[in-house]
Order: sequence, then C-alpha cells, then structure tokens
Amino acid sequence: MRKYDPLMIYLDESGKEEITLSYEEIEKIIGDNLPNTAHRKSEWWSNNDKTHSQSSSWSDVGYKTTGIRLGESITFKKICICSERLKQR
Repeated sequence: MRKYDPLMIYLDESGKEEITLSYEEIEKIIGDNLPNTAHRKSEWWSNNDKTHSQSSSWSDVGYKTTGIRLGESITFKKICICSERLKQR
C-alpha cells in the first residue's frame, strides 16, 4: 500500500460530492505527518499526478482539490465517478 492510499480509500468511501478535511484529519487518515511542503506550497496539492504523485490518491477516485488553505484544510470536489480505476490497481 502506498502512503496516501488510505486517503484515496477514505475519499472513495465518503460518497460526498465535496469534502473538506483539516491537515490533522488527513494525517490521522494516512497515519503519518504530511511533509513540510504540503504545509507551505499549494503546488504540493496540485491535481497533476504526473508531477505530483500524491495527487493520484484523490484523482484516481474522481476528486480534485479546489480549496487549499495552507496549513489548515483542503477541499476535495468530486469531478467524476472513477471507482473502476481504483479496482484496477
């Protein structure tokens, strides 16, 4: 299991169109601290999984980041139903 897979599973199972999670909640979900860059650079939360591999944890289940409050919270918004992509992994 990859480090951010628990976040992917959490988002997929939430069934919500939009969900806002605090950094503390994300860290609890993944069972580890987020890196310093996640607290300081909005680029870390980019929706480009080619340059930011962690973004596949939300894009693979049809979400994108829409609300980035550095060091506070991230909003994920459902953009497609992509659960089949998760099953293929």
